[in-house]
Amino acid sequence: MDEVRLYEMYLNEAIEERRTDLINRNEDYKNLREKFIYIMNKYPNLQFILEDREMILDETECKMLQKLAKIYMEICDFEEKEIFLLGGKEMYFYLKDTGVIKEK
Repeated sequence: MDEVRLYEMYLNEAIEERRTDLINRNEDYKNLREKFIYIMNKYPNLQFILEDREMILDETECKMLQKLAKIYMEICDFEEKEIFLLGGKEMYFYLKDTGVIKEK
């Protein structure tokens, strides 16, 4: 059980590292995150919606909520790709360590 928790902690740290790397090296990802934060700050009612509070939005806020959802999905696409690549890298090193993959 402790081994699973340790691995989960390592995995969460590795994923957070990837997010930080994305911010530092990928301008598109960085711009999306900045747009997301800007919209959230400019339209505080959207924050309430995301916190499961009931809120009546005006037309502009509804459009911004749609835009926010689109930006969030794009951010998730970047992050999911990075997590996939991280998994592939970890699998390679695991197979190498267990002797399944041998160096020539």
